[in-house]
Amino acid sequence: MSSDLKSARAYVIPLGGKEIEKTVNILTEFSYLVRKTLSKKLDIKFLPKLVFVGDESFEYAERIEKLIKQNKSK
Repeated sequence: MSSDLKSARAYVIPLGGKEIEKTVNILTEFSYLVRKTLSKKLDIKFLPKLVFVGDESFEYAERIEKLIKQNKSK
């Protein structure tokens, strides 16, 4: 969330972790629908603009885990 509360970053990862970029592009394209739905569900004065970002933390964690396993096997 930005300091002025006008934009918020939403980290997303599709099930299976594949095609992150495609998922982010689709969510960005239809972000107006997401905001519209959220505005009906949330009782807040201002709904921030949503910026969707691919969450690569699981991939990073997997790489670290593989490196640790490789190091243990040596």
